[in-house]
Amino acid sequence: MQEKRTLHTAALVVKKGNEAGLRACASAQAWLTERGVRCRVLAYPQENIARLLPPESDLLIVFAGDGTMVSAARQLVGMNIPIVGINFGRVGFLAELSAETWQKALEGALASGFRTEKRMALRYLLRRAAGGELQGEVVNDVVVTRGKVARLVRLNLGVNGRSFITLRSDGLIFSTPTGASGYAGSAGGPLVLPTLNAYVVAAICPYLSSFPPMVLHHETLFSVTIGEAASDLYLTLDGQEAYPLAEGDRLEVSGAPGRILMADFGLNDYFSRLQYAGFVQEAKRPG
Repeated sequence: MQEKRTLHTAALVVKKGNEAGLRACASAQAWLTERGVRCRVLAYPQENIARLLPPESDLLIVFAGDGTMVSAARQLVGMNIPIVGINFGRVGFLAELSAETWQKALEGALASGFRTEKRMALRYLLRRAAGGELQGEVVNDVVVTRGKVARLVRLNLGVNGRSFITLRSDGLIFSTPTGASGYAGSAGGPLVLPTLNAYVVAAICPYLSSFPPMVLHHETLFSVTIGEAASDLYLTLDGQEAYPLAEGDRLEVSGAPGRILMADFGLNDYFSRLQYAGFVQEAKRPG
């Protein structure tokens, strides 16, 4: 269910070194200020977005690519502040707006408000065999993957507290619907409507196993136990953090609905972005 918001206070995030993004951010700040919107500009990655973000912010606008968008969204998980991207990166699949459309979108927001949509995050808990825990939430994906050593790893999988199968592969990807078009999609996983409360599990190059990508209900508790002494094996979070894994370490993953809030200006929907990015294409006529 979508909610409607009004725009009075905005935070603008721009990546250092992205000259086009910096220029657009300065233009947007001046444009919004002239229309009575209070603005705060935050520099990525130098400044902590969650700590410096004014709590009364109605919207967070990111002037960069998908990587910065994911990083900003990670810091906003559970904060109930909508986020929108204006693409100044290479792909920009997550960004609804562009350099050509942001002004039209914000004009509409000032005139009649804008809609928001809730998306699911992934919740993870890593229990170390040697003691200690690591837990949190991600926007795109949680991945168990080997590093430089080119050998398979043995992963003992469980579902809802019971043993499932033992998988030999290069790793395993857990993806939110938002992240399904990224690493999980590259591993053969399905595209998933971003507003669904479900997540994807996809094996990376499984060996002598039948493990097709799976779409699971958000309440499904999926576990992975490292089943052999594996050097150079890591847990990666949104492709931005990495932690070494050891034999006996146990990872648990489940969905966390409604933890990510995206702005929706109605200018560039999910299916349009699928076409633009080349995820879906019409058959080409011969000749």
